[in-house]
Amino acid sequence: MPLALCLFALSFDRVEPPYAVLYDEQGAEINVPLVDLPPGAAPGDTLPDLTSGRVIKPSLAEREALARRLDRLQALETEGTLLQAPPMRREMDTFAKRAQREGFRARSIYKLEEIDQRTSLLKPGQAVLDLGCAPGSWLQYAARRVGKKGKVLGVDLQEVAPLPEPQITLLQADAFALDEAALIALGGPFDVVLSDMAPATSGNRFTDHVRSVALCRRAFEVAARGLKPGGAFVCKVFEGAEVNDLAQEIKPHFKKLKRIKPKATRKESVELFIVAQGFIELEKTEEK
Repeated sequence: MPLALCLFALSFDRVEPPYAVLYDEQGAEINVPLVDLPPGAAPGDTLPDLTSGRVIKPSLAEREALARRLDRLQALETEGTLLQAPPMRREMDTFAKRAQREGFRARSIYKLEEIDQRTSLLKPGQAVLDLGCAPGSWLQYAARRVGKKGKVLGVDLQEVAPLPEPQITLLQADAFALDEAALIALGGPFDVVLSDMAPATSGNRFTDHVRSVALCRRAFEVAARGLKPGGAFVCKVFEGAEVNDLAQEIKPHFKKLKRIKPKATRKESVELFIVAQGFIELEKTEEK
């Protein structure tokens, strides 16, 4: 695979498979596929610009070294010990700056905000379930929108640092092992079920897409048993061949469904959101 070389320097910040996150001299964030990195590159390195300039082909030895590096990165990710450089200039991204300024834990809050503004998703007094809630920015936003009379239950495999809003309840659990009855006892039935879950990426776009669709299907199973009639379901999915089938599986259970790619989504990202509203109880859909 070609590597692009230029005189301008980039700072290698961290690894977010299948991408490496770098910053240019003006502080702009750049996401480069791991396979396009020079052999041996590691977080903390200063690299030539990988996005423009003279294109050369790596030697066989370079390709083999890069393949070994990618295998090691995947192994570290699987083990949960993927090493990253200390945080560097995280404020460079426009949405990250805004999130920091407004007191949200992650830039992903603005994806939910746009979905909410475009669909009137969240309202005062609602009960909301957030699957894959770490690090908590969607919880923060949902809590503000439902107010003190509402309830927000966040579920994630990771431990999420406590949040001050009294209407937020946190549960560390596996979405595939959830007991819907226990969830309902904690905060349901729900007006809205959100899923920002994403698979541990492999670097293979099709594999990651299929895993993402599987997570969405599981999230819908939870939603179908925990939503109130008329409720809403939002799930993140990686674009690919199975998205249409997924949408067609979900659509009969709601009055309307749309796909949204928020402006806060990075340009190179393959993620989009399925937004379904007006939940029809399973018994009624089965009668049709």
